[in-house]
Amino acid sequence: MSKKTKDALVVGFALFAVFFGAGNLIFPPLVGVVSGSGWPAAIMGLMLSGILLPIATIVAVDNMGGRFEQLCRPVSGWFCSAYMVFFVIFILTCGIPRQGGVGIETGLFSVFPILQGNRVAQLIGLLCYYVLVWIFTTRKSSFIDIIGKYLTPFLLVILLVIVAASVFAPIGTPVDTGHTGNFTYGFLQGYQTGDVAVGIVIAGTFIASIKSKGYEEKSARTKAVTKAAIVALIGLLIVYGGLLYLGATGSGMFASSMDQTALLVALVEKCIGRVGTAALGVGILLACLTTTIGVITTIAQLTETLTHGKLKLKTCILIYDVLGFLLATMGVAKVITYTYPVFVLIYPIAIILTLLGCARKLVPNHGAWKGTVLMASLIGIYEAVVTMNGSNITNIHIPALESLYAALPLSSYGFAWLLPCIIGFIVGAVIVKASGKGAYPMLEKSNEQ
Repeated sequence: MSKKTKDALVVGFALFAVFFGAGNLIFPPLVGVVSGSGWPAAIMGLMLSGILLPIATIVAVDNMGGRFEQLCRPVSGWFCSAYMVFFVIFILTCGIPRQGGVGIETGLFSVFPILQGNRVAQLIGLLCYYVLVWIFTTRKSSFIDIIGKYLTPFLLVILLVIVAASVFAPIGTPVDTGHTGNFTYGFLQGYQTGDVAVGIVIAGTFIASIKSKGYEEKSARTKAVTKAAIVALIGLLIVYGGLLYLGATGSGMFASSMDQTALLVALVEKCIGRVGTAALGVGILLACLTTTIGVITTIAQLTETLTHGKLKLKTCILIYDVLGFLLATMGVAKVITYTYPVFVLIYPIAIILTLLGCARKLVPNHGAWKGTVLMASLIGIYEAVVTMNGSNITNIHIPALESLYAALPLSSYGFAWLLPCIIGFIVGAVIVKASGKGAYPMLEKSNEQ
């Protein structure tokens, strides 16, 4: 094996491991059950928003010089800090509670199914989970490193067995569920993995890793990034696509109204039996635990930096750990419902940043960045309010805005941001061009190379 191939595999598998969150496993099976025989369209939607776009974040950041700050700089100097604040809120409300909930409801309860539905057991399990998170985030221990080192391969092997069984010994035949718009449904469910918003923040770590392996020159680094991205894409497509197809094969047996965690457990048990389900449960529980430890540590460090040390690391860890526990007590289904507005708020912005970064050479000036991100932000805010209205969190209705939004092309397919962002791109570019200012005065020459 050549050095370039080995490096691509190592970084590619690391990239796969980051995007492959155990908390995300609950989404593909539900998409499969809902879409039934329409699963091919659904998997295309999920692949776009849950696989291709997250991986494209690495390419986007690499094009801008290798750091998240450089991706934000054409928008504004303060925009990076603002995004980081929203990112912390996003992870705190959507990621940390869901990881704990999935770890207990899918992981622990798969090992001990007698506890399923027991509210007291759920609360005790969550309390123990977040106490462990606190212990491991405040005390250095090789134990958690050992778990992390061997966990992804262990969990991946189990998932590959499930995927193989769903293909070669399916539990049923996908049926016509009568659901329409399967591509859109898959695309919107892919939002909830949260990986695009996360990807543009952590991309710099992988690019730095690639540079450390000797790929300092831009063209060589780009080739290495592309190869690693392909490795991660194939891995995610096999896992997510396989779980979606498993759900499709069970579309005639299970109702789409089932709790997502219970649905995943039921499908896996039907597919590979009780022992396999228990093994998957152990893997999911430990994977969620290590992910939560890493995530809380990351956002606590980020918060300490953003507050210039006014909030100390251990204080941030304690606050986020307690809030994670309190939110997780709602249950995974309610966490998803009540935090979905945060997803739809941040995701148009994250997608646009990714697309602008990937198409860097085609973007004429910083005005195009400003106009596009502004429109994505406005659409994100509006959709967040609409989502909260639908969940009975708010009751804000502005008929004129609702009519305007409904008139936007592709709004019913989850792409309401597309036309406004194109308009913002053009108008912003024209304004800066007419002003006679430089295309990218805020970027250093070294970042242009």
